[in-house]
Amino acid sequence: MAAAPSISKAAFQRNLPTLRDELLDLQTKLHTSKSCAVAVIIAGTPAAGRSETVNALLEWLDPKHIGVHALGVPSAEDKKFPPLWRYWQKLPARGRMTFFFAGWYSEYLGGVIKGDRSKHRDRRAVERIVQLENMLMRDGVRVVKIYLHTDHVTQQRRLKELCANKLTSWRVSKEDRWQAKNYKRVNRVVHMCLQATEHDAAPWHRVDGTDEDYRLLTVGKILRNEIAAGLKAAEQKQRNRPSEKTGKVVPLAVSQSKQPLDDDEYERQLATLQGRLARLVRKSRFAKHGLVLAFEGMDAAGKGGAIRRITHALDARQYQVVPVSAPTPDELSYPYLWRFWRHIPAQGSITIFDRSWYGRVLVERVREFTPAPDWQRAYEEIVEFERQLTEHGLFVAKFWLQVSKDEQLKRFKARDEDPLKRFKVDPEDWANRRYYDAYQTAAAEMIRRTDADDAKWHIVAADDKKQARLTVLKAVCQTLER
Repeated sequence: MAAAPSISKAAFQRNLPTLRDELLDLQTKLHTSKSCAVAVIIAGTPAAGRSETVNALLEWLDPKHIGVHALGVPSAEDKKFPPLWRYWQKLPARGRMTFFFAGWYSEYLGGVIKGDRSKHRDRRAVERIVQLENMLMRDGVRVVKIYLHTDHVTQQRRLKELCANKLTSWRVSKEDRWQAKNYKRVNRVVHMCLQATEHDAAPWHRVDGTDEDYRLLTVGKILRNEIAAGLKAAEQKQRNRPSEKTGKVVPLAVSQSKQPLDDDEYERQLATLQGRLARLVRKSRFAKHGLVLAFEGMDAAGKGGAIRRITHALDARQYQVVPVSAPTPDELSYPYLWRFWRHIPAQGSITIFDRSWYGRVLVERVREFTPAPDWQRAYEEIVEFERQLTEHGLFVAKFWLQVSKDEQLKRFKARDEDPLKRFKVDPEDWANRRYYDAYQTAAAEMIRRTDADDAKWHIVAADDKKQARLTVLKAVCQTLER
């Protein structure tokens, strides 16, 4: 067996001051520019020096701008949400750095090592992780993955020393002992896992942790190089901000109702559908699921009215309505989907989005608020996001409320003339009206590329508000019944 790499104490002391200066300088640039964020995954075998490494880095850097998370085994509350939900809550904002102990590899590695997962679950776990890391990198989060390892003899000696000291014995868990006892098996399985999750956007850095000084210096250099690379990539992206005009108009084919609904008949059908919905969400089986509704459509299409007819059938403790507008400066400092992951419902609950994550491929595309490469890749990221929701047992239904250009103008004017409704129309709504045809093109492509059996788009003819509300309620009920 080859000797573990090492470095002399003198060489360590000679190199450390320069490395610390470089790290602090880069951290200052990171915090000042706020052009990117850094998420560091520290994984490894027991007693390879994970805690010691993070502690040393916190001493070398300014800890005010650093987060550290060891999330451990998911709690009962965590299990009410999709697996990656809890990591989305802890992602660093631009300008900050976060260390994750094992991070989103925690459950995956643990399950594979113990052999209690199916091949399909393993494959999906890898897909989710690789997709997440690719998306984070494109959204300005530098993902740094470090795996610390050591030989079996060193591992056994360190665990024994930790157990012998009352002040450190708590650091050795039952899981650590099991992994040490099954050292060869763990190493073999981990090697396969690291290979499966190795990709260009976020490669693994394997570091021998036998010699403490070598480990610290090596990890410090890796972090230095990755922060520098993240800052350079952010600067390059800022310089190359291409835009793309929307293409040929492809109108949505929607047949508007020409037969107005009698008021009495409308109220009768409304009450029936609301009662049907109320019974469905109160069934005991719904407690193991949840409901996500996303509403999109042209301004004045009646999204608010349709949502109110849904909430009238629900218990106020069971749902939340999330109005989505232009992202705040704080929201812009995180990856795009972060602000939507924050509002995903737990099992047994409902979230209704009044506008949604589709803003990236609608208003941000049409008004050129986002570079073309960013909204073009969003289709794939949105499909994966919704797939993670439905895999967890959440029902997802998406609505595009289609109002004609003439009817929209009629509603705008009516609102302007009504003092109680004037607030509903602002200059931005009138500005958006000039892009009506471009929105039609964007919506048509959005629906085509993101429609799925378990996250369906419902195109609702909305010139007749009453018919539209009934159509939406019926679709929600059918989604739950399915």
